[in-house]
Amino acid sequence: MSFSSQIKEEAVRLRVKEPGLRRSELSGLAFACGNLKLGRRRALSCRTENREVGRHIASLAAGLYEVEVQLEERVREHRQTPLYVVDITGPEAPKMLEEIGVLYQDAEGLQLLSRLPQALLLGDDNQRAFIRGCFLGSGSCSDPKGAYTLDILCPTETFAQGLCRILTDYGLCARYTQRRSRFVVYMKDGDSITGFLALMGANGAALAFENVRAEKETRNYVNRATNCEYANLEKLVAASLRQQEAVKAIMNRGHFQKLPPALREAAELRLNYPDAGLQELADLAGIKKSGMNHRLTRLLEYAQDLENGLL
Repeated sequence: MSFSSQIKEEAVRLRVKEPGLRRSELSGLAFACGNLKLGRRRALSCRTENREVGRHIASLAAGLYEVEVQLEERVREHRQTPLYVVDITGPEAPKMLEEIGVLYQDAEGLQLLSRLPQALLLGDDNQRAFIRGCFLGSGSCSDPKGAYTLDILCPTETFAQGLCRILTDYGLCARYTQRRSRFVVYMKDGDSITGFLALMGANGAALAFENVRAEKETRNYVNRATNCEYANLEKLVAASLRQQEAVKAIMNRGHFQKLPPALREAAELRLNYPDAGLQELADLAGIKKSGMNHRLTRLLEYAQDLENGLL
């Protein structure tokens, strides 16, 4: 089961009894995955790839209105997953369409609403229910083990702008873009996705998302620390080899005894302790780390001067 399916199946199990909240959620579903059938018999047809979401749409509509609901499973060519189609008709279907904000009445008659239905978004709980409906209808969330992405397909640009404003008001980093003929509200920030899941009531999914994030961040930190340690070790080994070669070059040219006592001591320590770090050598010499670094640098310069014939 995909992570999106897990989120949706948790969300549809929420026990929302207040009719106003159920109506707001049904509105979000209708805008996200519904198609209007206008004519003598106005109706709403919703399509989803998730059977539990299909059942949820049917339950919401039948529980709120005197409507006829038919849930049909359709097999699709070249697709492994079937499509679930919920057709909502009946005597109160027109009333339902108006009350969930899909249609509105003005001087010219019934019109199709292209923006968010403000009357259904009054109050925090109503907004959360509407957002939940939008995600159930056309939302998806990638597995947090990979890249973080949460998308919601929107019917119009105005609708996408409105949804972005609501999510931004909740402190979530939401943006929208156009993909072909559809507009998509998306989030790619881990904190925002966790906040969104909690906002719509999928607390179990939010916790699971955060657990995976914590594991990834810990693993990434360990990897970075290990890489840094390896890099430092490589630098130490390379520096030690250069210093040993410099000391041996000085010895081979008969200049070892000509070195000042401090440099001879540093040279002997480097040869006797080839794996020691700078601080260890400094401790053995009873000096500061900066002092040992200065002496080893002098040895390198001395060997270079010998090679260039300056000594």
